[in-house]
Amino acid sequence: MSAWVISCLVLASIVYGEDVLSTKSNLDTLRYVHAVWRHGDRTPSTLIPTDINNGIETWPDGLGELTVKGEAQQYQLGKLLRERYDGFLDKKYSPFQIYIRSSDYNRTLASAQANLIGLFPPEDQELFDKGLRWRPIPVHTIPKVEDRELFDRVACPHADAEENAVYSSDEVKKIEEENHDFLVFLAKQSGLEKEVMRLRDLWKLFDPLMAEHSHPEDHKLPAWVNETVQRDLWRLYDVSSFYLYGSPVLKRLRCGPLFSAIIGRMDDVAHGRRDQREKLYAYSAHDTAVAALLAAFGVTPAIFPEYATMALVELHKINETDIVKLFYKNHTHNNNIYELEIPQCAAPCTLHRLKLNTANVIPRNWEEECGLYQRNHKDNIIIYVGVTIMLFVILVLIAFGQLRYHRNLQKQNQTKYSLLNEDIDF
Repeated sequence: MSAWVISCLVLASIVYGEDVLSTKSNLDTLRYVHAVWRHGDRTPSTLIPTDINNGIETWPDGLGELTVKGEAQQYQLGKLLRERYDGFLDKKYSPFQIYIRSSDYNRTLASAQANLIGLFPPEDQELFDKGLRWRPIPVHTIPKVEDRELFDRVACPHADAEENAVYSSDEVKKIEEENHDFLVFLAKQSGLEKEVMRLRDLWKLFDPLMAEHSHPEDHKLPAWVNETVQRDLWRLYDVSSFYLYGSPVLKRLRCGPLFSAIIGRMDDVAHGRRDQREKLYAYSAHDTAVAALLAAFGVTPAIFPEYATMALVELHKINETDIVKLFYKNHTHNNNIYELEIPQCAAPCTLHRLKLNTANVIPRNWEEECGLYQRNHKDNIIIYVGVTIMLFVILVLIAFGQLRYHRNLQKQNQTKYSLLNEDIDF
């Protein structure tokens, strides 16, 4: 592992506030909360070709699915939210108080349901079956192809081009050169690449190994993954992942939609444009969504978001001023919540100042900036030309048919006239 990578991670780790906070928020000033969490533990979304002992048959629920461990992690996260906001949120679920939004994946939808059991443990009068301590709570989603807030692979040609440029930059190439032998080793042992792994593709190896590491009771890491390999791969994966938002353009196009929605919602609350009964808007999403939100605030944590980590954006009213605070639960297995410094907005960070200082992160016209408007405009031109040609052909065929009909009619009339003349006896 190169010294550059290690120093990068050390520098990233200092972004946290100095003090670990208690789990309770300041309810005297709290007005509104946004929560963005990563789903719980899941099965791998991809497999390692050479890892024959951990094939798809060893994951009976399928790939990319929430596990029982993941359900438990989300249940505990819901209990943590209850502890932090008890007294701010009613103990009984109310559709007027909260709105839960999930990406369109089984693991995030199921994570939301598990979380809500912890956040709103049902009372006896809410149970439809006394033997089942659960009540259904709505979770909303939209198709992946439309989800610019939570699905980081949503179509955005200019973001794709920028991402390619970032991962082809001299900076990334330098990291790959410094770790060349290690990347060749990973490619050979995994069978994922013929010659060398690229930094941007390390997730394909990290993902299944992380799943196996999380389930030692029925999965074992391949023999070539010793402690040193695991440590170096984990660290290099964290470095590679943060390049997903490694330029102002990527922050604007990939982080901007979610950040813009949160800023806009807080602005509506502050100016009385939103139902004052609503107190919590939660997103059940992915590591990329949590990282994107933190990146929009200018924060880069040392470790790419783990299972059941969570960012909290709180809007407070202090001395008649709207104040924004950012918090982060940064590990799966503890309940420590850190208040993070917002680089673009020193504490106390007013909502007004935050909006001004982060305006460069919010796209004015996301479709146009992504290049979707141009593509759609070209598609519309093609459709228009196609329809015009089709209509022209139809009109020509109709005209031709009419002309032929009139000619046949004229021919028939001439024939009748000739026959009539033949019958006249002069």
